[in-house]
Amino acid sequence: MSEPIFRVKLYEDVADRITARIRTAQWRAGERLPPEAELAKEFDVSRSTVREAIRSLQRTGLIRSKAGSGSYVAPNAPVILQTRELAAIMGDREHLHDLVQTRYILEPQMAALAAAQATDEEKRHLCYLVDRMAEQTERFELMAAGHAFHMELARLSHNVVLDGFYRSAADQLRSMRVLDSLTEAVYRDGIEEHRQIAQAVAAGDAAGAKQLMKAHLKKDYGAYLQDTEE
Repeated sequence: MSEPIFRVKLYEDVADRITARIRTAQWRAGERLPPEAELAKEFDVSRSTVREAIRSLQRTGLIRSKAGSGSYVAPNAPVILQTRELAAIMGDREHLHDLVQTRYILEPQMAALAAAQATDEEKRHLCYLVDRMAEQTERFELMAAGHAFHMELARLSHNVVLDGFYRSAADQLRSMRVLDSLTEAVYRDGIEEHRQIAQAVAAGDAAGAKQLMKAHLKKDYGAYLQDTEE
Protein backbone atom coordinates (compact mmCIF):
# COMPACT_ATOMS: atom_id res chain seq x y z
CA MET A 1 0.00 0.00 0.00
CA SER A 2 1.36 3.40 -0.96
CA GLU A 3 1.98 6.12 1.63
CA PRO A 4 -0.79 8.73 1.94
CA ILE A 5 -0.11 12.10 0.33
CA PHE A 6 -0.56 15.12 2.55
CA ARG A 7 -1.07 18.37 0.67
CA VAL A 8 0.01 21.61 2.33
CA LYS A 9 -1.86 24.75 1.34
CA LEU A 10 0.34 27.46 -0.14
CA TYR A 11 -0.39 29.97 2.62
CA GLU A 12 0.56 27.34 5.21
CA ASP A 13 3.94 26.93 3.54
CA VAL A 14 4.47 30.69 3.65
CA ALA A 15 3.39 30.77 7.31
CA ASP A 16 5.93 28.02 8.06
CA ARG A 17 8.69 30.03 6.39
CA ILE A 18 7.80 33.14 8.37
CA THR A 19 7.67 31.08 11.56
CA ALA A 20 11.12 29.65 10.80
CA ARG A 21 12.55 33.16 10.55
CA ILE A 22 11.00 34.11 13.88
CA ARG A 23 12.33 30.92 15.46
CA THR A 24 15.88 31.60 14.24
CA ALA A 25 15.62 35.28 15.29
CA GLN A 26 16.01 36.59 11.76
CA TRP A 27 12.93 38.57 12.69
CA ARG A 28 13.01 39.37 16.39
CA ALA A 29 10.19 40.00 18.86
CA GLY A 30 8.67 43.42 18.21
CA GLU A 31 10.27 43.74 14.78
CA ARG A 32 8.21 44.91 11.80
CA LEU A 33 7.79 42.41 8.96
CA PRO A 34 8.65 43.47 5.40
CA PRO A 35 5.70 44.78 3.35
CA GLU A 36 3.32 42.31 1.73
CA ALA A 37 4.64 43.05 -1.77
CA GLU A 38 8.21 42.34 -0.70
CA LEU A 39 7.24 39.09 1.00
CA ALA A 40 5.17 38.01 -2.01
CA LYS A 41 8.15 38.58 -4.30
CA GLU A 42 10.57 36.79 -1.98
CA PHE A 43 8.35 33.73 -1.52
CA ASP A 44 7.14 33.80 -5.13
CA VAL A 45 3.46 33.87 -4.20
CA SER A 46 0.58 36.30 -4.52
CA ARG A 47 -0.04 39.07 -2.01
CA SER A 48 -3.33 37.42 -1.07
CA THR A 49 -1.41 34.28 -0.09
CA VAL A 50 0.89 36.37 2.10
CA ARG A 51 -2.12 38.04 3.72
CA GLU A 52 -3.70 34.66 4.50
CA ALA A 53 -0.41 33.40 5.96
CA ILE A 54 -0.15 36.47 8.20
CA ARG A 55 -3.78 36.09 9.29
CA SER A 56 -3.10 32.48 10.28
CA LEU A 57 -0.08 33.58 12.33
CA GLN A 58 -2.16 36.30 13.98
CA ARG A 59 -4.57 33.59 15.14
CA THR A 60 -1.71 31.72 16.80
CA GLY A 61 -0.45 34.90 18.45
CA LEU A 62 2.90 35.01 16.64
CA ILE A 63 2.07 38.13 14.60
CA ARG A 64 0.31 41.33 15.57
CA SER A 65 -0.89 43.93 13.11
CA LYS A 66 -1.15 47.65 13.71
CA ALA A 67 -3.54 49.66 11.57
CA GLY A 68 -1.63 51.82 9.12
CA SER A 69 1.72 50.53 10.35
CA GLY A 70 2.02 46.91 9.25
CA SER A 71 2.59 43.53 10.84
CA TYR A 72 4.98 42.90 13.71
CA VAL A 73 6.45 39.86 15.46
CA ALA A 74 4.55 39.57 18.74
CA PRO A 75 6.60 40.39 21.87
CA ASN A 76 5.91 36.92 23.29
CA ALA A 77 6.45 35.05 20.00
CA PRO A 78 9.60 33.24 21.21
CA VAL A 79 7.73 31.94 24.26
CA ILE A 80 4.82 30.75 22.10
CA LEU A 81 7.22 28.83 19.85
CA GLN A 82 9.12 27.32 22.77
CA THR A 83 5.85 26.21 24.38
CA ARG A 84 4.67 24.68 21.11
CA GLU A 85 7.94 22.81 20.63
CA LEU A 86 7.91 21.57 24.22
CA ALA A 87 4.38 20.26 23.75
CA ALA A 88 5.52 18.37 20.64
CA ILE A 89 8.40 16.80 22.56
CA MET A 90 6.16 15.84 25.48
CA GLY A 91 3.64 14.27 23.11
CA ASP A 92 6.25 12.03 21.45
CA ARG A 93 6.38 8.54 22.96
CA GLU A 94 10.05 8.43 22.05
CA HIS A 95 10.59 10.79 25.00
CA LEU A 96 8.33 8.91 27.42
CA HIS A 97 11.21 7.95 29.72
CA ASP A 98 12.27 11.60 29.97
CA LEU A 99 8.70 12.66 30.66
CA VAL A 100 8.32 10.17 33.51
CA GLN A 101 11.68 11.24 34.91
CA THR A 102 10.55 14.87 34.78
CA ARG A 103 7.46 14.05 36.81
CA TYR A 104 9.58 12.12 39.30
CA ILE A 105 11.83 15.16 39.77
CA LEU A 106 9.00 17.71 40.04
CA GLU A 107 6.26 16.08 42.08
CA PRO A 108 8.16 15.23 45.28
CA GLN A 109 9.32 18.84 45.44
CA MET A 110 5.74 19.99 44.88
CA ALA A 111 4.61 17.82 47.79
CA ALA A 112 7.24 19.50 49.96
CA LEU A 113 6.10 22.94 48.85
CA ALA A 114 2.47 22.02 49.54
CA ALA A 115 3.40 21.00 53.09
CA ALA A 116 5.04 24.38 53.59
CA GLN A 117 2.63 26.62 51.66
CA ALA A 118 -0.89 25.17 51.80
CA THR A 119 -3.47 26.69 54.10
CA ASP A 120 -5.27 24.63 56.74
CA GLU A 121 -8.40 24.60 54.61
CA GLU A 122 -6.45 23.42 51.55
CA LYS A 123 -4.83 20.66 53.59
CA ARG A 124 -8.24 19.49 54.84
CA HIS A 125 -9.51 19.38 51.28
CA LEU A 126 -6.53 17.26 50.20
CA CYS A 127 -7.35 14.76 52.96
CA TYR A 128 -11.00 14.85 51.87
CA LEU A 129 -9.94 13.83 48.34
CA VAL A 130 -8.29 10.73 49.78
CA ASP A 131 -11.52 9.87 51.62
CA ARG A 132 -13.40 10.24 48.33
CA MET A 133 -10.83 8.01 46.66
CA ALA A 134 -11.48 5.29 49.22
CA GLU A 135 -15.21 5.38 48.38
CA GLN A 136 -14.66 4.47 44.73
CA THR A 137 -15.50 0.96 43.61
CA GLU A 138 -14.33 0.84 40.00
CA ARG A 139 -10.79 0.89 38.61
CA PHE A 140 -11.47 3.87 36.34
CA GLU A 141 -12.96 5.82 39.26
CA LEU A 142 -9.90 5.07 41.41
CA MET A 143 -7.63 6.22 38.61
CA ALA A 144 -9.59 9.46 38.15
CA ALA A 145 -9.59 10.11 41.90
CA GLY A 146 -5.84 9.61 42.03
CA HIS A 147 -5.35 12.03 39.15
CA ALA A 148 -7.49 14.63 40.95
CA PHE A 149 -5.37 14.21 44.08
CA HIS A 150 -2.12 14.85 42.22
CA MET A 151 -3.57 17.87 40.39
CA GLU A 152 -4.72 19.34 43.70
CA LEU A 153 -1.30 18.74 45.24
CA ALA A 154 0.25 20.66 42.35
CA ARG A 155 -2.09 23.58 43.02
CA LEU A 156 -1.20 23.55 46.71
CA SER A 157 2.45 24.17 45.86
CA HIS A 158 1.34 27.79 45.28
CA ASN A 159 3.83 28.01 42.43
CA VAL A 160 1.96 28.76 39.22
CA VAL A 161 4.91 27.98 36.94
CA LEU A 162 5.64 24.64 38.59
CA ASP A 163 1.93 23.85 38.72
CA GLY A 164 1.42 24.59 35.03
CA PHE A 165 4.49 22.68 33.88
CA TYR A 166 3.63 19.69 36.05
CA ARG A 167 0.03 19.59 34.83
CA SER A 168 1.22 19.49 31.23
CA ALA A 169 3.56 16.58 31.97
CA ALA A 170 1.02 14.64 34.03
CA ASP A 171 -1.81 15.15 31.53
CA GLN A 172 0.43 14.02 28.70
CA LEU A 173 1.37 10.86 30.59
CA ARG A 174 -2.32 10.23 31.24
CA SER A 175 -3.18 10.65 27.56
CA MET A 176 -0.43 8.14 26.70
CA ARG A 177 -2.18 5.66 29.00
CA VAL A 178 1.12 4.82 30.70
CA LEU A 179 -0.58 3.42 33.82
CA ASP A 180 -3.29 1.45 32.01
CA SER A 181 -1.56 -1.81 32.93
CA LEU A 182 -2.03 -1.20 36.67
CA THR A 183 -4.78 -3.34 38.18
CA GLU A 184 -7.63 -2.24 40.43
CA ALA A 185 -5.81 -3.92 43.34
CA VAL A 186 -2.75 -1.74 42.74
CA TYR A 187 -4.87 1.41 42.68
CA ARG A 188 -6.66 0.32 45.85
CA ASP A 189 -3.35 -0.34 47.60
CA GLY A 190 -2.30 3.13 46.55
CA ILE A 191 -5.05 4.76 48.62
CA GLU A 192 -3.00 4.36 51.78
CA GLU A 193 0.03 5.85 50.04
CA HIS A 194 -2.03 8.89 49.07
CA ARG A 195 -3.36 9.14 52.62
CA GLN A 196 0.15 9.13 54.08
CA ILE A 197 1.22 11.87 51.65
CA ALA A 198 -1.84 13.96 52.55
CA GLN A 199 -1.18 13.49 56.26
CA ALA A 200 2.45 14.60 55.84
CA VAL A 201 1.29 17.67 53.95
CA ALA A 202 -1.34 18.40 56.60
CA ALA A 203 1.31 18.11 59.33
CA GLY A 204 3.61 20.51 57.50
CA ASP A 205 6.20 17.74 57.13
CA ALA A 206 7.89 18.81 53.89
CA ALA A 207 10.67 16.21 54.04
CA GLY A 208 8.23 13.41 54.82
CA ALA A 209 5.84 14.41 52.03
CA LYS A 210 8.72 14.52 49.58
CA GLN A 211 10.01 11.06 50.46
CA LEU A 212 6.55 9.51 50.49
CA MET A 213 5.83 10.92 47.05
CA LYS A 214 9.10 9.58 45.67
CA ALA A 215 8.27 6.12 46.99
CA HIS A 216 4.76 6.30 45.51
CA LEU A 217 6.02 7.29 42.06
CA LYS A 218 8.73 4.64 42.16
CA LYS A 219 6.03 2.05 42.71
CA ASP A 220 3.83 3.22 39.82
CA TYR A 221 6.58 4.12 37.33
CA GLY A 222 9.34 1.77 38.48
CA ALA A 223 9.98 0.39 35.01
CA TYR A 224 10.81 3.88 33.76
CA LEU A 225 12.88 4.96 36.77
CA GLN A 226 15.37 2.14 37.22
CA ASP A 227 18.30 4.35 36.27
CA THR A 228 17.10 7.38 38.24
CA GLU A 229 19.24 8.36 41.20
CA GLU A 230 17.65 8.80 44.60
